[in-house]
Amino acid sequence: MIYLIGAFAVLHVLFYLRLAFGWRRIPDVYKNDGLIPVSVIIPARNEEDKIGQILRHLDKQDYPKELFEVIVVDDFSDDGTVDQVVQSIDALSIHIRLVQLNDKSKQGKKHALTAGVKEADHETILTTDADCWFGEQWIRSYNDTFDETTNMVAGPVTIQGKGLFARLQQVEFSGLMGFGAVTITEENPSMCSGANLGFRKRAFEEVGGYTDNLFTPSGDDEFLLFNIMRRFPHSTKFMKTRDAIVSTLAHTSLRAFINQRTRWTSKWKHNKNGKVRVSAVLFFLDYLLFYVAILGAVSGWFDPLLIGGIVFVRFISQFAFVAPINRFLTGKGALVPLLVFQIIYPLHVLFMGMNSIFGSYTWKGRKYG
Repeated sequence: MIYLIGAFAVLHVLFYLRLAFGWRRIPDVYKNDGLIPVSVIIPARNEEDKIGQILRHLDKQDYPKELFEVIVVDDFSDDGTVDQVVQSIDALSIHIRLVQLNDKSKQGKKHALTAGVKEADHETILTTDADCWFGEQWIRSYNDTFDETTNMVAGPVTIQGKGLFARLQQVEFSGLMGFGAVTITEENPSMCSGANLGFRKRAFEEVGGYTDNLFTPSGDDEFLLFNIMRRFPHSTKFMKTRDAIVSTLAHTSLRAFINQRTRWTSKWKHNKNGKVRVSAVLFFLDYLLFYVAILGAVSGWFDPLLIGGIVFVRFISQFAFVAPINRFLTGKGALVPLLVFQIIYPLHVLFMGMNSIFGSYTWKGRKYG
């Protein structure tokens, strides 16, 4: 058993060091002189408290207002979301259109996005979520990243909030963002975030949009990423610039956090990408063996000094990867959250892995199992 633990520890360290070097090799975004028209699509369900904020941020974009439109797709909201959008249409100077889903058999984020793409007037599509915000250069960053050979662009997302729980979510998501950025750049994609994503309308249509996973609640971003990168090799980029960062609030309740993470991890059982599925299994085994090693050291089965050394080198490799990305995304350090992660994150991975297979979750007032 100790040899298996040691082997996974070596793989763990090599994996994170490779990601750390991969992050450094991602090219920065440089401004260009040309300007392209874009359609920004925002799927929304029960976002009356937040939809006005993101529309105001779009109104403040440092980009010609005649070159972009905003399409808000209402996914059967039962609060004041629609009223807030209508008020924003009257109050703001940007071109906003409201599209409402009307077929109850076709509900959810993917149906909302599909409806938005169908209504879009422009070839370049940007998507974000109703509970997000960003700086004035957000659209301009996409303009500078897209060129004639680009079919998809994934952007950086960060989590904001105060307190240790928020900082833990922030650092975890920084690691996920970095993992996605490196694997996209290496043409071996793992993940991206629909809160900050751009693609060509023709590429979306040619791969069939979300046809092969339309009724899977999650994965609108990643399944589309896999399909476009498979159909159009060497045409996807990660947008490495602070001007493109999209922010969202950390969860304040554990229940909401578990619901969100269960929704995210539940898509793995529907994933047809063999490498991604194998990676998920290896992650699960890696953290399972981590707890076996700790238990073994406490029980006297294994040398505590040896296990302590393994824990230390695991931490150093994770820190080398996550700290620069968290600094890029938030301007903050990652030392304290990562130290806490050494104890609780393996439990988090194991729990979410099992819960995504056998559990259920509620999202936007809808229950999935």
